[in-house]
Amino acid sequence: MTEDKILLTARYAEGDLNEDESAAFETRMQSDEELQQHLKDYQHIHQSLKMQLANDANDERFKNTLKGLNKQYFRDEPKVISFKPALKWLTGVAAVLIVGLLVWAPWRSNLYEKYANNGQMLVTERGAEATTDLDKAAALYNEKNYSAAKTILEKLYVKEPANAMLGYYYGLTLLETTQLDSGRKVLTQIYTGESVFKYDSAYGIALSYLKEDKKAECKTWLQKIPKGTTHYQQAIELIEKL
Repeated sequence: MTEDKILLTARYAEGDLNEDESAAFETRMQSDEELQQHLKDYQHIHQSLKMQLANDANDERFKNTLKGLNKQYFRDEPKVISFKPALKWLTGVAAVLIVGLLVWAPWRSNLYEKYANNGQMLVTERGAEATTDLDKAAALYNEKNYSAAKTILEKLYVKEPANAMLGYYYGLTLLETTQLDSGRKVLTQIYTGESVFKYDSAYGIALSYLKEDKKAECKTWLQKIPKGTTHYQQAIELIEKL
């Protein structure tokens, strides 16, 4: 049945299948064009819904609409739900379950906000009086004005590319200003070194993939963080929630 395929696709896309089930799905999908299309549609809808919900003043109204849709789960006869053009391929119970899953499952954006604790950028030694560009960058960073902090840190980093501390905070400002690929490149260079920011950088890279809802890549980087390091406990918790 089409609805069975849709639910199977949703479980695969959300990482709810075990290793054997995922492998079986991928094998089946190679010769099943309908399944391939369901996955493409699901991923498109997933991204569209996240964009609509993130920082949207209409979130509550949107969720209330979906709560109303959930009541249809208990009706005997499923009916087509024209929630939005992108959802026309969903029908009846499948539509309710999948839309409900997308809205009420722990959102990756919410997980990002919870676990992307960048902390404070502390650079000024006690008793120092001069205010340097690095001090200014730190103040802006600590105020979460990442765009302004990035401008200063970029100039400093260009002058001292081997400075792991500069690279780490510059990389984080890139991530926070949606320059994910550039941020990951900077942080990866630090991770391959042996500075005190090595595993902090691994955590930052993991969170950058979480921001894109790329669970596999996020887990890979979280698993690089060893026990006893700063972000180990957060990494373990986050792996369990993905």
